Amino acid sequence: MLFAAAAFAGGLIANATAGSAAPGADTLADGRQVTGLLLHVYAMRMAAVFTMSTATITLRTQVVPRWIGILGFAVAVVLLVSVGLTVWVELLFPAWILLLSADILRTGLRQSPGGEEVIGAKA
Repeated sequence: MLFAAAAFAGGLIANATAGSAAPGADTLADGRQVTGLLLHVYAMRMAAVFTMSTATITLRTQVVPRWIGILGFAVAVVLLVSVGLTVWVELLFPAWILLLSADILRTGLRQSPGGEEVIGAKA
């Protein structure tokens, strides 16, 4: 969705600078609306689908604590339902990814290069 929004916005800019008749204010306003919708609404819905599939994988493989997987489903539902309400909702996706990454790093640091747990580390 990011590439589609960038292509649409780039097409408007290329048309405006081509030297032919400049697009009208209405055309630019419509282009801005379409680009904004692509970036905010549809891209966040794709992030919700990614979050839901990743949460499913984490729950089935049990590579992270169960609550992180369940939180992923909650984030996905919120992203699907309330994307247009406030800009702050969009921060749920990177926050969940940060939490998931931190847990994976924390778990990985506990294990030695041979795959055995370090003595004294708690699971």
